[in-house]
Amino acid sequence: MFDIDLKRDGEENLYTQIYEAIRAEILADKYTPDTKMPSIRRLASRLSVNAETVVKAYDLLAAENLIYKKEGSGSYIAPAAALKSNGDDQRLRILSSKNFSAPTKVIDFSGAESEKEFLEEYSWDLIFDRFYSNLQGNVFAECHPDNAYFKLLQDQYSDLNKKKLFYSSQMELKEIFNSVITNEAELLFTSGNNISGFNTLFDSEGEIFSNSDFQVESNQISSGQDSKSNFHLSPADYDSLMDYLEENTIDYLLVSDESTAAGILDWSLSKLKSLLELAQMLKFKLIILELFGLYSENPKLKELLNSKFGDQIILIQALTERIFPGLKTGLIVLDESDFLNEKSGKKIINNYSLNKILTENKFSAGDNLVYNLIDYYFKNDYLSKRVKFLKQRLKNKKLLLIENVKEHFQGVQAVENNSLFYLKLVLNQPINQHDFKVFAEKNSILLPDYSNFAAAAESSELIISPVTLTQFSIKQGVMSLAKVYWQFIS
Repeated sequence: MFDIDLKRDGEENLYTQIYEAIRAEILADKYTPDTKMPSIRRLASRLSVNAETVVKAYDLLAAENLIYKKEGSGSYIAPAAALKSNGDDQRLRILSSKNFSAPTKVIDFSGAESEKEFLEEYSWDLIFDRFYSNLQGNVFAECHPDNAYFKLLQDQYSDLNKKKLFYSSQMELKEIFNSVITNEAELLFTSGNNISGFNTLFDSEGEIFSNSDFQVESNQISSGQDSKSNFHLSPADYDSLMDYLEENTIDYLLVSDESTAAGILDWSLSKLKSLLELAQMLKFKLIILELFGLYSENPKLKELLNSKFGDQIILIQALTERIFPGLKTGLIVLDESDFLNEKSGKKIINNYSLNKILTENKFSAGDNLVYNLIDYYFKNDYLSKRVKFLKQRLKNKKLLLIENVKEHFQGVQAVENNSLFYLKLVLNQPINQHDFKVFAEKNSILLPDYSNFAAAAESSELIISPVTLTQFSIKQGVMSLAKVYWQFIS
């Protein structure tokens, strides 16, 4: 069983070769569903490798749902592996029909907030093993001028007459952000939009989103103690938002490209241009946080930036954090006139100008390691493969989550949306979001911070995410969540 020819020249890890050889045969339908896999010890002996090598290969196969494990009995080929599925959820229906136990005691529905790995395939640690095996100590060497990541950054909006600033940490992004916006600025957010990316960007004096229990009341965001009169909320539909803007004065409208409902960036191009025309008339700016720039190019955003209204946009491209959890690097694209004053603006430009940083190339050994590894991802086509897997896997997990909510969470409706990471549930009654989050955590279920989506403290909407769960553990997770919910409301 399995024709595996290992190359022992050090070019590629042995467990990766075993994983890829077995994966190819399973996907070629060479074996019937529920066929027992060779035992770890037997396969290790046959291939003359240690057992840990086979364990790593089997773990990768299990993460991709090509095999499943039965406690005390070994591993088996997953039933859905033999399907030539052309439907989005055909495979998932079969997976959801089988009884699998959650792999851990804690069920994590918190999504990207946990900063846990989204995907085993082409993960940072896996590719780093190959990278270090090839380059050894040279992984810390000075970044080459042809670094693919830096080339991408230079190519981003290169035709615009704007400043491009590079940040490599949340603290650097915060410093740039605070040179543009004061705590007194009138800020507007929209319902259902993921605003977590803005929550650490304000000065500590503001205590704005650092206080996790801020609430939404009557289109006003408050910290739960003193109302923040300069923080406002509007529905994201065109008519409601335009009406709000015509009746109220703001300085900035802040949006991200991740929402649990239709958001501003889902509007038609003509409506977006109307919004920017109004922004020009009323002298406010649109700050866009783009989290999925490496997933696909947003043609509407590109056209808006190139239009006569492009000066109304400040763009933050958080390029890496939805690809590699916790890695916060990217670009800020803005005009020099966007800074609070000329002196601070020149200082920020001097410190963070992309061209200046790349010309000086004064990166630390740690910086070099990170950017050399990202370059390795690009040049070996691992990044495009990881993004492809992420799109497919996250979509499949959401489909499976929706199916299991329908089946195991009676009285609750899953609202489909374009977000890859999050799903909105409509409960059968309003709940106190903070209290339920605490109650769920005491029962080993982690939920996203509801305030990150500008949700009301008392609401019948619940945001959850399956991204850090395996497809086999989603059913168990939904059943556990339903049980905890019914206990909470009773």
